[in-house]
Amino acid sequence: MWDISRIHRGEKPERAARQTSDFNIICLKFSPIDNLRLVSCGQENIRFWRIRDNKQVENKNIRGSAVVLNHHARNSVFTSLDFEYGARAAPLPSGASLNPDSKENESLKRVFVASKHGLVYMINYLTEQVEAVHRTNDSEIHTISVNEAFCVTGSKDNYLRVWPHDFSEFYMEVKLEGTVCSTDISPDGLRVICGTKNGGLGMLDKSNQKYRTLMRAHTDSILSLDFHLAKRCIVTVSKDKTIRLWDMESFEQ
Repeated sequence: MWDISRIHRGEKPERAARQTSDFNIICLKFSPIDNLRLVSCGQENIRFWRIRDNKQVENKNIRGSAVVLNHHARNSVFTSLDFEYGARAAPLPSGASLNPDSKENESLKRVFVASKHGLVYMINYLTEQVEAVHRTNDSEIHTISVNEAFCVTGSKDNYLRVWPHDFSEFYMEVKLEGTVCSTDISPDGLRVICGTKNGGLGMLDKSNQKYRTLMRAHTDSILSLDFHLAKRCIVTVSKDKTIRLWDMESFEQ
């Protein structure tokens, strides 16, 4: 963990904590209400981490506790996680911890963890126990984003799907041009941004249920390019085994 609070003054970031993990980590996120607590997931493990802020020690300790997965852990690869939490709720002050009896508990109930088996695990934030497991599809889920109203998954089958929290049936789905590897939800909940492994970036507008590609790109080195003056475009050949034509003015593919 690095302290970057003073880089705006030209100072270098300082290492505030270091911990060797015996467990594979694919995704790691800070709690949105407690900046001393983190959750990670990886191969056969989901873990909660607590940063011990001892002011008398230069480097802080990071202690972890495992979520008991029992048979769910075997051969599972947990790829992405997010918190069921409203973006408009206020985070706790620095160094403060969540009071189990406070009303703030109502804002952060669960952590959603996705897996390569097409499953979504719902973990209770306070008890750190598995509450439910839902199957969304037969394809690997590479990314998951959650707010207080719905959940978004992106998977290997090229689909971006919007779900209710009970995963009974998706609200909407969009098939993209490649594996969906990254997603995020705007604070107002009206837009979903997503990235694909083939270099695409797009946005789903929930108000009109329309998807728009914002950018496309090669995923490997460009070997050659040339101008096609008659069609007013640029032709590129890439190591990613694609040939692409780009508009010379808008640079859209």
